[in-house]
Amino acid sequence: MRVSRRNRRRRRRWQPPEGVTTIATVPPHRTVRVMRVAGGRRLVQRLAALGVVPGASIRVDRASDPALIAVGHTRVAIGRQAARAVEVEEER
Repeated sequence: MRVSRRNRRRRRRWQPPEGVTTIATVPPHRTVRVMRVAGGRRLVQRLAALGVVPGASIRVDRASDPALIAVGHTRVAIGRQAARAVEVEEER
């Protein structure tokens, strides 16, 4: 069965809520608060072991690949996909 072009569902990319962005898009040397880690169980567990959990305050030193972040007194490099999976908001 063929579906007409008009009836095809359009896939929309998920957009974070207003004021929420990802580590990959944060300008360097900004402090942000983690809102959510969107990813598989393995990625979520790995980032949690590094201290990247919802509510944590982190500093983004470099947002390119790999992203360089500071969690407490520890600096951590994470890949592009992991940086895109961590949703953050600017600290006030």
